[in-house]
Amino acid sequence: MPNEVPQDIADSLEALRNAIKTEIPYTGGVHTVKPEDLVLYYEVEGGNPPTRRIDLRNASENELQDLANACQKATFGLNQADVLDETYRKAGKMDLDKFASRLDILSSGLLAAIKNNILQGRDDEDRKTLIPELYKLNVYGPGSFFKAHKDTPRGDDMIGSLVVVFPTAHEGGALTLEHNGTSWTFDSAAEITSANHASSVAYVAFYSDVTHSVETVKSGYRVTLTYNLFLKDEDSTNGEAVQRVTPSHDPDLLFEKTLRALLAHPAFLAKGGFLAFGLSHQYPMPSEPKVEWDSEKGSQVYPPSRLPAILKLLKGSDARIRAVSACLGLETHVKMLYDSADWDDYIGNDPFGHDVLADDVLNLNEVWEEGGELQGKVERSGTILERDEERAKHVREKRGWDVEPNPEAQDGKETQKVFVHWVTKLSELNQAASHFIMYGNEASISHFYGNAALFVQVPAFGAGVRAVVAQE
Repeated sequence: MPNEVPQDIADSLEALRNAIKTEIPYTGGVHTVKPEDLVLYYEVEGGNPPTRRIDLRNASENELQDLANACQKATFGLNQADVLDETYRKAGKMDLDKFASRLDILSSGLLAAIKNNILQGRDDEDRKTLIPELYKLNVYGPGSFFKAHKDTPRGDDMIGSLVVVFPTAHEGGALTLEHNGTSWTFDSAAEITSANHASSVAYVAFYSDVTHSVETVKSGYRVTLTYNLFLKDEDSTNGEAVQRVTPSHDPDLLFEKTLRALLAHPAFLAKGGFLAFGLSHQYPMPSEPKVEWDSEKGSQVYPPSRLPAILKLLKGSDARIRAVSACLGLETHVKMLYDSADWDDYIGNDPFGHDVLADDVLNLNEVWEEGGELQGKVERSGTILERDEERAKHVREKRGWDVEPNPEAQDGKETQKVFVHWVTKLSELNQAASHFIMYGNEASISHFYGNAALFVQVPAFGAGVRAVVAQE
């Protein structure tokens, strides 16, 4: 059975959970620009003249309708293909080679207005920047909409999207955003009206894995520019930026204070272990590694793990966890977690299984499963973790039956485990599949899944950074 956690430690773990829940995965508002920034030039196929100019500060209904008519029907990404389905998305789109906008989001200060919010929580915020890439112009006329979706990533370093809404008269077309069960609404039409400034645009920037939808436009035309936002190293000639050494946001301060108190508690992970966090955002996941044979060494050679690269892409509360932990001298890792008995057609000697922590996606190509080979291979491929009560409860619920763990390992030896406290529940946003051979009446290819999570390594009480914290 999982060890009982003292109440004061349980209260501190709950405080950590509450500090993480404060994340809002978007930023938006109204930004004043120059009048000439609202001028747009666009191409009309077969038109006379072939190009037209429109001032979006005071465009007439007929001018906006002409712009809408010059657009193509908008598609959306589905299974790596562009799909046209006006029951799911009804809008117009114009590609980059068909229009030119005078708006410069760098010189206008718009990019600077969103940068801190999008990069907040990162411990390298001063050394990173956002590179915007104009993607498309869209026109939503009366009756137009876009149902709930996520943007298609345009690269591993794409962190989010920026939507700029021009000040054209329209009603409806609000953007609804949803993440981890919480939703928000950004009504650009209302924002622009309340700003009462003709030379202004509404804007909303959000992380790339946030689900969002455009509500039906009731009247008028909603004209937008969409930018893909990429995370890049800051190009600075003024020397290396100074790393922030203390948290700067209220939730970060609460997280730091609570974590510091836990480190000073002699009963908290007394022998060391991990604080584990389910990732709240989605990241590009590597496939199973290709293993090569080294004839000189007479052994297999595994390539370096690709999971550490995800640390550079962390955003929102995931980034805050790493940044605050770093302030206290704690190392944070992205690792794979496998439940050794969690797969279809289970055949093994321990139906409760073990949580196995791996440095990379597992390569199981040589496994032929007939009666426990897969479970044994998985448990020998990483560090076995001691499940806390929350994690054990989650496993029981997922199994659908109440079964106690087998304290013995594959060879009858007692399993040496590392203890872990799960602060937030393991998510399946970042899942990777490994292939193996399942042998029944005939051989077939099957899949075994693991999920990436964030692990903060905690030394034993009195060791490393905990020796310093305990004396404070």
